[in-house]
Amino acid sequence: MTAKPADTEQEALRLTTVLQKEVESHGLVLEEVSVRPSGKQLLVQVLVDKADGTDSVILDELGEVTTTISNALDKDAKFASADPYELEVSSPGLSRPLSLNRHWVRAKNRMVKFTLSDGTKLRGRLTEVTDTEVVISVHHEPAKKGMKVKIDDPKTFALSDIRKAVVDPEINFDDALFENINNEDLEG
Repeated sequence: MTAKPADTEQEALRLTTVLQKEVESHGLVLEEVSVRPSGKQLLVQVLVDKADGTDSVILDELGEVTTTISNALDKDAKFASADPYELEVSSPGLSRPLSLNRHWVRAKNRMVKFTLSDGTKLRGRLTEVTDTEVVISVHHEPAKKGMKVKIDDPKTFALSDIRKAVVDPEINFDDALFENINNEDLEG
């Protein structure tokens, strides 16, 4: 196999078919396979995710599925005899677009940023998800520093009316955690 872009796209599609059942055998979903040149070798990137629920893929699961994928690639006649490759297996990060219903379910109770079909950009807390709709309490940034965020009552949005959405990570610091730090441990 050569490392031309058209060939790598075709190979990614072929490998998606090859790896689908291997990933599913671990109770995971194959999100995406990409193949691209990286120096003198190919980089094979595989994204896996949980099939349902709100839990994320844990490190042990990622290790097990990586071994299975690596073994499948080693046994694949076409790929095993191809150029050297590097394998990266991971789960989608927070920047993954919320494009499928299961992505929305995983984001339940989190803050999301989303753009409506008319171009309106909003941010809010996702509270409910159905097959066709989501319920979000929209948050409005305060006009001045020090003022409270205005939070609307939960509103239903049709998924078909949402053009783009991602999880908006929150960082909450708990000052009580600092009380448990032993200063002597920090000194050396």
